[in-house]
Amino acid sequence: MDTWFDDALRALGESECAELARTHDWAAGPLGDPATWPSELRAAVTLCFSTRFPVVVTWGPELTMIYNDGYRAMLGSAKHPAAFAAPFRVVWAEIWDQVGPLCDEVLATGKAVWRVDMPLLMHRSGYDEETSFTFSYSALRDDDGQVRGVLDIAAETTAHVVAARRLDTISELATRLFAIEGGAQEVADAAVEELAASADVGAAEVWVEHGGDDEREVVHAATGTGPLVPEALLEQVARGRTVVEHGDVRVHPLGALRRDVTGALAVRAAPTRPLDHGNREFQALLASKLGNAVGVTLAHEREVDHLRSVSEVLQRAMLPDPLPPGRWHVHYEPAESSLEVGGDWYDVVPLGGSRWGVVVGDCVGHGLEAATHMGQLRAAARALLLTGRGPAATLEGLDRYARTVPGSEFTTVVCAVVDEPTGELTYSAAGHPFPLVVGADGHAWLRGGRGGLLALHERPRTEATHRLRPGDALLLFTDGLVERRGESLRAGLARLASVGAPVVRDADRREVGELLTRAMRPDGAPDDIALVLYDAAPVGASTGVGLAAAP
Repeated sequence: MDTWFDDALRALGESECAELARTHDWAAGPLGDPATWPSELRAAVTLCFSTRFPVVVTWGPELTMIYNDGYRAMLGSAKHPAAFAAPFRVVWAEIWDQVGPLCDEVLATGKAVWRVDMPLLMHRSGYDEETSFTFSYSALRDDDGQVRGVLDIAAETTAHVVAARRLDTISELATRLFAIEGGAQEVADAAVEELAASADVGAAEVWVEHGGDDEREVVHAATGTGPLVPEALLEQVARGRTVVEHGDVRVHPLGALRRDVTGALAVRAAPTRPLDHGNREFQALLASKLGNAVGVTLAHEREVDHLRSVSEVLQRAMLPDPLPPGRWHVHYEPAESSLEVGGDWYDVVPLGGSRWGVVVGDCVGHGLEAATHMGQLRAAARALLLTGRGPAATLEGLDRYARTVPGSEFTTVVCAVVDEPTGELTYSAAGHPFPLVVGADGHAWLRGGRGGLLALHERPRTEATHRLRPGDALLLFTDGLVERRGESLRAGLARLASVGAPVVRDADRREVGELLTRAMRPDGAPDDIALVLYDAAPVGASTGVGLAAAP
């Protein structure tokens, strides 16, 4: 063997690549005897053998490959040693559509090309494997200056690229799950949706059980159409809190859960990445993040349910007792998203002689302060009505009272007195939405007796009258029934006339309160709703008009 080649091989020591180079019959191949190789090829081969960095030298019409031990690792378990002294195109046939044009560019122009973290789907270890490489292809020239080969200096960056991508998946999963305002099912659904989009997950399935024996709930979600593993295995892993492998699926217990909550995550890894230590750690982190999110969500659900229950009990305690069956019907509904008591209220006051007083009001804000003001104003209004004052005089008394109680300003109130034998309605309003009368032949807004908000009205209050006919329904309500964000109050009142009036006219009195609220606020109400309905028909008459009695 030529002395230069022998000297170059000494740098390889006793490695397998050194042995292949020493024993290969170069003279019988396309490169010929190493003694005849051009100086630049000799220099490139010497560089290849003297460095531990992955290097492959390709030369001649077939771009015959000569590589070192660093490059050998890139060949996986299936291509080496057959790749040594083999054509570059044959060895990397599965990625030639991507790297072949780069070789052609170097051979044609003599200019180097450079790629960073280039994704390549290789078949180097018996399966299609996702890989990434940073590399440079440089021209190799013969002694006449003609480009005859390509020098490839490369670094596999697959581990770095995959680790960064998995970190992004975990981060995006955690961000999405902890932003969910729903329950455990919404968390499970969002988790499998995120995992379905991950390049590192072939399929996933989530199983969560929570609640006691009487309230046991099982939440389930999966990518694809069929289960990955039997449900019994998911339950076994969830309760046993140990990882179990079922074929190509690993089932992980969800961590960070309360004792009354168990859960499991089944994951089938993407087929283009080996199920190695890094992949197992990735799956374990997914299970941990999902467990954290489920635990936080269920804890928040319990807290919300408790606070909402306390809020509703406190709010209802501040409202008057349910009225006996008859002409008066009331309905109260707290804001869907609120955990605080609000400032909406109603009151129906028997005044004697078949006369009734009714007040509907709305204090600004939520919380105990608003509820306190509401309770004080309701009590004051009831006392004023019981002393024989009419609606306008009652509101004037509330004006004086509100000026002495900071925070009661800007309250809206409508007050009315109904004389049942005559059907005469007397009313006055302080910045409150118009009362609505719904009859068999249409509807009418009561626009009289208007005045400013409590404590801000300087002139004497006025009142107006309206004669209710048998079969009429009088509806008084707070603005939560009609207001929508970005929409004028006028539009909300028009919707009540077109959508709500038919409900008031036709629905059964046992359900109309809930039906009216649902018709007006199908997506839920961002504010409390209090409303009162008076049925002017004789007691016991079948008019189809009414509202559900307050619970």
